[in-house]
Amino acid sequence: MVTVFDIIKLTLKNNCGQCGEPTCMSFATKVVTRGLDIRGCPYIKEIPAELAEKTEGGGPRDNDPETALLKELREKIRGIDLSRIAADLGAGLKTSNKGAEVVLELPFFDDVVYVSKDELTSAKDIELDPRDQILIYNYCFFGGRGPVSGQWVGLESFPNSVSKVSTLKRYTEDKLSEEFSSNIEALTERVTAIGGQLVEPCSADLCFEIQVFPKLILRFHFWGEEPEEGFSARAKVLYDRRAIEFLDLESLVFAAERAVEKIIHQ
Repeated sequence: MVTVFDIIKLTLKNNCGQCGEPTCMSFATKVVTRGLDIRGCPYIKEIPAELAEKTEGGGPRDNDPETALLKELREKIRGIDLSRIAADLGAGLKTSNKGAEVVLELPFFDDVVYVSKDELTSAKDIELDPRDQILIYNYCFFGGRGPVSGQWVGLESFPNSVSKVSTLKRYTEDKLSEEFSSNIEALTERVTAIGGQLVEPCSADLCFEIQVFPKLILRFHFWGEEPEEGFSARAKVLYDRRAIEFLDLESLVFAAERAVEKIIHQ
């Protein structure tokens, strides 16, 4: 069985972006879940026969929910007592329609996802992106123990984050700056439309928060361009100081990337 982790091992794991994806994790996930050509990574020189057979031209597609990685994650969630971790995650509990099975009710952006032993479903009855499913499972596996600190820091404050900081800037902060460089009013409208909260007082032109999970809130500071002063628009993503205890670095970056996607495509 080919997994995301098998493919990541073949990369340099440096998030160079030459494959067109923001991170090696994103590239590997799409190879497994969407049939992306593994040869898109210029650093994978030798493809083992098993990987070549299962990823070239005939890999899983979006309509195949039983991808290798998601199978692994579902197996892992079956071994967790959902009722035990619900409170720490900030999730509610309900009984499934199938019987006495306990299901987590977990807020996710402007939606609620239901996490059972067998599947993830959306309260909005939409198909969840495989990348979102991985993010949700990761949040559950971390367990969410302890409160948030209420102290905001940049990604660079976390250990071993050097390569991730450049990825965050390229695919999140720079994208937001380019899209709304001279239109803070439009940005404000998009943020509020997806359930974001404006923050005051604000040391930038606009400050807002997007809740990804109950214990993962992203704070954005945005400065519009000032051509006369020679200043370009810029954005900064901040995390709670304890965010690294609720998700791994890769997932923290991806969460911010998804937040910006939702803002831009709202």
